Amino acid sequence: MRFTYFLPGWAVVLGIGVVIGITLLVYLRIAHAMHPRYRFLLVAMRICAASILLCCLLAPVVIEKKDITPPTHLSVLVDTSRSMQLVDTPTDEPQLSRLDHVNALLFREKGQFLQSLRDRFEVHLYPFDTSLHQRIGLPEDFDNEGLPQFEPNGTLTNIRTAIQAAAAAWKGQQTAGILLITDGGHNTGQFPMDDITALEVPIYTVGVGSVEPPKDIQIQRIDYTPIAYTNHENVIRVTVMQTGYTGKTTQVSLRDIKGNTVVETAALTFKSPQNIASAVTTTKQEVELKLTPQVEGNFQYTVELPVLDGELTEANNRKTFSMKVVKAKLNVFYLESRPRWEYTFLKRVLARDPHIEATCAILLRNKSKRFPPTDSLLNGLNGYYPQTTPASETTRFPETLAKLSEYDILILGDLGEEHLTTAQQRAIVNFVEVQGKPVIFLASRRMLGINGIRHTELAGLLPIEIPANGCRRHDSESRVQLTRSGEFHPMLQLMDTALLDRSSAAIWQNLPALSRTFSTFPLRAGATLLMETEEGRPILMFQRAGLGKSLLIAAEGLWNWDFGANGFKDTRYHDLYSRFWAQALRWMATNTNDQKLHLTTDATTYTIGDTAKVTASLYSKVYRRTQLDATVQFEVVPPEGNPFQLQIQGMGESADESPLSDMIADTSNLYTTQFALLQNGTYRIRATAKSGSQTLGEDHIDIFVHPQLAELEAPQLNEGLLKSIASETGGTYFSITDAESMPKNIADVQNSVFVDAERDLWTHPLILLTVVGLLGTEWFLRKRIGLT
Repeated sequence: MRFTYFLPGWAVVLGIGVVIGITLLVYLRIAHAMHPRYRFLLVAMRICAASILLCCLLAPVVIEKKDITPPTHLSVLVDTSRSMQLVDTPTDEPQLSRLDHVNALLFREKGQFLQSLRDRFEVHLYPFDTSLHQRIGLPEDFDNEGLPQFEPNGTLTNIRTAIQAAAAAWKGQQTAGILLITDGGHNTGQFPMDDITALEVPIYTVGVGSVEPPKDIQIQRIDYTPIAYTNHENVIRVTVMQTGYTGKTTQVSLRDIKGNTVVETAALTFKSPQNIASAVTTTKQEVELKLTPQVEGNFQYTVELPVLDGELTEANNRKTFSMKVVKAKLNVFYLESRPRWEYTFLKRVLARDPHIEATCAILLRNKSKRFPPTDSLLNGLNGYYPQTTPASETTRFPETLAKLSEYDILILGDLGEEHLTTAQQRAIVNFVEVQGKPVIFLASRRMLGINGIRHTELAGLLPIEIPANGCRRHDSESRVQLTRSGEFHPMLQLMDTALLDRSSAAIWQNLPALSRTFSTFPLRAGATLLMETEEGRPILMFQRAGLGKSLLIAAEGLWNWDFGANGFKDTRYHDLYSRFWAQALRWMATNTNDQKLHLTTDATTYTIGDTAKVTASLYSKVYRRTQLDATVQFEVVPPEGNPFQLQIQGMGESADESPLSDMIADTSNLYTTQFALLQNGTYRIRATAKSGSQTLGEDHIDIFVHPQLAELEAPQLNEGLLKSIASETGGTYFSITDAESMPKNIADVQNSVFVDAERDLWTHPLILLTVVGLLGTEWFLRKRIGLT
């Protein structure tokens, strides 16, 4: 005990002495005769009452130890992804899913699991899938008819994010750890065990499901060429994975979605695993389907498997892919002035492409009248380098427009003004501007120099203007990057279903550097820049030239790309040079004469929940950038329900906001929008460009959306991961059948916390009663002996 108002000891003694003195003085001076015993009793009661009141004036308090230990929190995370709706024992009655077992453990009326946890901890229930969701109430927060139940709605499982979010929610407070109830199907990247152990939070895991893979067949991957050719056979390679159906025979079908017709079928007998000692009977097999398209266009196909008895699910028995069918063979004429490396590698690529008929020629000619020598073989061939036997059959550039018109594409390499006659130059201009065919220029020091093609008829076809003193060359290595227009351009898309782990932009940035680039030339008004160096020097640009197209590659050393992208060990990235040329030639040869609006998407197939990004490229009648007041209106037709519209203004003007999209306007001829894909099936996207009441162009594109199947790729219980999480973090692993004993195995980390608490004594009722009792008794005695 101590006093709130502290006085020196002598002052307290003095005060008590004064009280005693006054009391004695009063009672000793009373003349009334009384027994000494009464006198002593009255003096004692008066002194006690006065002393108590004097002590109360000093506010005495009692120091006590108060327990302020905070509650210990325990977060219970329940996996609500779609794999939790699987039934591991379909023969049982009733059939209970994994999540049904979890709901029974947590919410059944007679269950003691949650109550056992609540007796020791402050419990918080959280559902999770790709992220941690808002916590739900405990059973006592609901009436008996509205008990909470978890529902399996998540398309993916991210255990890392859920654990980190739960740990962050109660960071700084006393926690017993995290109780994780899941089947362990983490399918959003590699599980970062180091990040989880760094949280220093014990994690107790409960495994739900069977460790044995359920019986199932699924189409795991489809390998195909996204561009096919009419009347040419294409091989579609389908990888099928099966579990539990060894020795069974099924049929793989290829169906045309538009016509709803079966194009091809193939029988497949599931083989035994190579490791016969393995307890797991999961195998992968590849089957080939053959497709020979007859007409040009964009098509969607579905590869499907029939549902087998006892199969886990039929959702992964089909996959859809898109294919563009184009003209069978392109006739290409390639003219160079010398056998440089660019010529060697490109000629090899053209020769290997079964869909290209290439004619290559080298014209060795300069302004000197002495070359080629009069008596030389070259002179007899008019300067053409012999590449055939006999030399008299050496290919030459067509002398007439009729002969040149037999080709679909013209490639011109290291040429100067002396290589082609005026008649040949005019024939090339007519080939492009009047006949609507494409020309590709492979730049060189000669071509873009002072004595290049600046003063020829061909200069008007270039998408650039060559300066009077020629273009400046840079003989240093330069890496390339795509412009915003290039990121969406069809000829530069290096990603398909076989390369989904990389973006086209990342692949381009990792290609080998170019050995020579050029600069100091202005682009023409109608040119579109698709690729540039990291320093900003233009590399790849095209423009409309009359009815045709003109493409310029303002660099040397593209042949280095034939060695593949740097840092990409996968051999699928080693054919990018030939892939680029195949796509470039096909796009250049495509007749887009009347298409002023061109739609592209970042993919052709998506999964439910993805976001589709759509880009519209708009050109005027002369294929220059669109008018400032142009508006592009997007209409999306979903598989089910009513179409909805998305509208966007050009040149950065704001557009009406829509809850379904996030719209961005570019200051060039690009208009982009994006929207969420929430249904399974084919979406049709239509775009219309207008300027006032005038329609500038229209286009449409189809994309296909399939269910998210990652939850079904490895549906068995990942017991190894859950045990590892528990052991690495200091927790314990239990199966769902043994989970009732888990509460007593969760370590008690509670540390009691006490503080000193003051309790006032002078306000206690006993003090008042004591003082009143003493003074009342004194008054009663005084009354009895006649002093009052």
